[in-house]
Amino acid sequence: MSTKFTNKSDVEPAPPPLGQVLLNANQWISSGMIHLMHERGHTELSPAHLTFFSHLNCGITQASDVARRMGISRQAVYKITKELQKMEILSLEADPEDGRQKIISMTERGERIALDSRACLEVIEGRLADKIGQENFDTLFSVLSSEWGPAFGE
Repeated sequence: MSTKFTNKSDVEPAPPPLGQVLLNANQWISSGMIHLMHERGHTELSPAHLTFFSHLNCGITQASDVARRMGISRQAVYKITKELQKMEILSLEADPEDGRQKIISMTERGERIALDSRACLEVIEGRLADKIGQENFDTLFSVLSSEWGPAFGE
């Protein structure tokens, strides 16, 4: 005997897949970051700039390291770096120890932006902890910080 549903409200929608939930969470954080950074006067920064910026080390970073962390080409790294150079946020120079590499470093303005972005992230994390509870926040952080091993196909 089959069950017939009389209308769509009789069927509970399936929960979204984990990947979509993680993307939604990332979007919530990203939109909060860009809003708070714009409030602090950094209106020229885009979400892509902030994502890129978050993959830099404090001080000096090789362009190839950023490309590997982000899963993008070195050409894409150079394109974004050039945009941020024009804004006087980053500098790009030849690596004196390896002529095949380029070094990305923050200017004084870049360092101020890094400090502001850390402060904004603390605000966002605080709001999330308030929303879901500190214990849940700590568990979420711990689980997502776990070593996941290599990606499929690697």
